[in-house]
This record gives sequence, C-alpha cells and structure tokens, in this order.
Amino acid sequence: MAELLAAVDWSDPRIPFVVAVAALAGFVRGFTGFGAGMIMIPAVGAAYDPVTAIILLFIIDAGSTTPMLLPHFRACRWAEVGPVALAASIAFPMGLAFLLSTDPIVVRWILSLFILGVTALLAAGWRYRGEPGVGRSLMVGGGMGALSGAIGLGGPLIVLFWLGGPERAARVRSNIFAFFGLFSIVSFTGFWWTGLFTPGRTLAGLALLPLYAGTLLLGSRVFDRSTDETYRRAALGLCAGIALASMPIWR
Repeated sequence: MAELLAAVDWSDPRIPFVVAVAALAGFVRGFTGFGAGMIMIPAVGAAYDPVTAIILLFIIDAGSTTPMLLPHFRACRWAEVGPVALAASIAFPMGLAFLLSTDPIVVRWILSLFILGVTALLAAGWRYRGEPGVGRSLMVGGGMGALSGAIGLGGPLIVLFWLGGPERAARVRSNIFAFFGLFSIVSFTGFWWTGLFTPGRTLAGLALLPLYAGTLLLGSRVFDRSTDETYRRAALGLCAGIALASMPIWR
C-alpha cells in the first residue's frame, strides 16, 4: 500500500475527482441503501474505464457494508429478497459476458429511458397493490442481474420495484441492503473468475475504503432522522438524476 501511494502521480486531476465521487457515493449509499454505483460508475468510468469503476466500487462497497448486514438481514422481507436475489444471480453471468464483449451504448439508452419512465410514474403516486408475486420478483431480479453484469447499473430496477409497493422506507432500505449483501457474493465470484481484480485496482479500492466507509456511516445517521416521505423523494430524485446523467449522449 505504501509503495502504491508513493508511486501515485498526485498532480493527476483525476485522483481528487475520484476521491470526491467516492465520498458522495458513500453518503448516498448510507442514506438510501443504494445509488453508489449510479454515481461512481458513470463518473469514474469516464475518468478511467467502466471495468475499473465497477471493481473499485465493489471493493469499497462490499468492504464497508458487510459489517452492517446482520440487522438488515433480520429486518428485510425474505419472501421478496430471496426470489429477486436468486434470479439476479442466475442472470448476472450473461450480463458479465456482455460487458466483456460488447459496447453497451444501446443498453444504456434503454435503461436510462426505462428508469425515467418508471420514476415519473412513482413520483405521480402510482404503486402496485398487494404483495409482489414470485413471478414478478423473479422477472425484476433477472433484469437487475443482467444489467448489473453488463453495465453495473441494475440497482434502479430493484429500488423502483420496492418503492412501488406498500412497504415503509425502513423495510425498503433493509430489503436493498440484504439483496446487495447476497448479490455481492455472486459479483465477487464473477469478477474474480474473469480476472478483473488486478493489483492496481485492488490496492486503489483499499485506499478509498476508509473514506467511503466514513461517509456511508454519515449517510446512515442522516437516514435515522428522516421521514418516509423524505426518503422516497430522495430515492426517486436520485434515480431520475442518474438516469439523465448516465445517458450516452454525455460521452
């Protein structure tokens, strides 16, 4: 680690930019339970490359959130989290193969427009009634897994799915934390198997980990003082903002 830090060119303007992005991503993840990928991957991917952005995010997020998972495992609704996690795990390798072989511009357009449309419906007050069925959960999980493997941005599908139901903010947030905790095992396996954990990426992720963990805890404390309506507005606003920012037109 010391050798890595000594070899870094601190005059590179990308370094403070990545540090600032990681700090913001940690705070948003702590408050909403999601959103770190939607902030880091487009920004860091533009500064370096998408694969580096995805691996850095995985290291800092998994390392920061794993110690927090037990309370969320207890508070989440496993009847919803289980089917979604299963389908996402099955679909993830297909998306990862897409990431390694295809330019995902078309997928980014589809994802951005889809997120904007669903966000607009939820902001207008639409919600589905009753409990989400197993079929619906499997479909959403499959879409999320494929998109996470392909472009690292499948999170909005899960978030909008649970925001569209009757659950309170605390349950939605616990569902999200529990899901990503389980899904990180699948992600790690796929990234490791395809050789994406290079020494440089791994050490850079470890260097960013303390900062990300600190802002994540700060975001969690802010959530504890917020209301359901505040959480819902922040989550929907984040989904809409990232959908616009991640459109390929900005490249």
